[in-house]
Amino acid sequence: MPEPANWVETASASDAIAAISSPAGSAARGIVRISGDAAFAIVNERLVEGKLIARRSVQSVRIAVSICGQRVDVPVLALVMVAPQSFTGQETVEFLISGHTSLLTAVVYALCDSEMGAMCARHASPGEFSARAFLSGTLSMEEAESIALSISAESDSQLDAARQLRTGRIQQIALKAAEEITGLLALVEAGIDFSDQEDVVAITAVDLVAGIAAVQANLSAAVNKTTPEESLRALPVIALRGATNAGKSSLFNALLGHERVVASPQAGSTRDAIVETLKLNRGREVLLVDLPGIEDPQHALGQQMQELAKHAFDAATLQLNCVPISTDATVMSGSRMMTVWTKSDCADDRSLARAKGQGGCMTSALNGDGIDELREALTAAVDDGGWVGGARLAPVLLARHRTALAEAQSLMGQARDAAQACVDAGRRAAEPAEIIAMELRDALDALGIVAGHRTPDDVLAALFARFCIGK
Repeated sequence: MPEPANWVETASASDAIAAISSPAGSAARGIVRISGDAAFAIVNERLVEGKLIARRSVQSVRIAVSICGQRVDVPVLALVMVAPQSFTGQETVEFLISGHTSLLTAVVYALCDSEMGAMCARHASPGEFSARAFLSGTLSMEEAESIALSISAESDSQLDAARQLRTGRIQQIALKAAEEITGLLALVEAGIDFSDQEDVVAITAVDLVAGIAAVQANLSAAVNKTTPEESLRALPVIALRGATNAGKSSLFNALLGHERVVASPQAGSTRDAIVETLKLNRGREVLLVDLPGIEDPQHALGQQMQELAKHAFDAATLQLNCVPISTDATVMSGSRMMTVWTKSDCADDRSLARAKGQGGCMTSALNGDGIDELREALTAAVDDGGWVGGARLAPVLLARHRTALAEAQSLMGQARDAAQACVDAGRRAAEPAEIIAMELRDALDALGIVAGHRTPDDVLAALFARFCIGK
């Protein structure tokens, strides 16, 4: 992408740009896109010999390209979009063509080769089509950031977050705070207008302090309910713990669907934490951890291993307390704990009745009983808990959102401190009103970055540079 200083001028240019817009690699079909004010003229001159009709339509045409020095005529479908009714707001043609890489490359070359004549397109920069869409108003900032997050997504939870980002919930938080600050600012500025009338105070210093504090508190409460973008990389952790030889490793293998760890009748076969990614139902992903069994350590190393295992279990998102069903054990409870009765194939009627009475999941790694039910229970626990990776992610807070909101909070704090100084001095009016008004206006500007009203050029350049060429 161009340097930030020249980015808007370049991205908003009307010159035609072209690129392969389908994913890299072999496929039955591929897409080549050209967009710009002269797109139709370039296509007619270089590819279809004047046969493209400039109206919104799908047209079947033949294009002529050169491959290895040989002229090749290829039948294609051309999706013709007239300005401003296109993604970029400019003339756009998308060719649906055979997905062979050399053919797609030849089409782009034919559109961009300056040696074939002065009227040509240029190769698009990463994200330039989307940047033009944003600048033309057909793509919102939330939609652009959602696309960027989708491109970098590595899990279902990150795709969920990208879809949710498109809803604009973070923008709504900023807009609500901006609306409240605007009301306070209007009263402060009204006080400036009536500064020559000592008996007229649009808003007292006490009320201004309370008003700003309320906005700050509401904004903090809303932000605390969000999910930081960087935490999307962290999957929920489900840890298995129980006495030695409780069947944890066998359960671990059964949940994974393959033998990952050694499961032995001999107690203490698991000496270290074993971690694997587990795909649950409905696309949920978690980290499953098999921990050493609980036992009385006989030496210092054993003591250290037990302490580390307990720490890992306590830090887990969801704790599975594994208990052999034939033992007389009491169910351990907790908001993040679930009891799993193991070895149900060995249970007698009394043990089964006692386990059912205490609750929890009954499983047998030997014959698979209860494993599907446990997977569904874990999926439901992840969903209901709203943990990252679950279905109910809190609104996603991007790094730029956090920076702008922190700046807004700081500026509101400065305005509140100035008003508080007036209260402490026993003055009724908040003074100097001009300084307080300036701080509140700057806070509105910071909130405007989150709300999408104001986006610095360097932020836009960094955002669209994350896109693929052709997007």
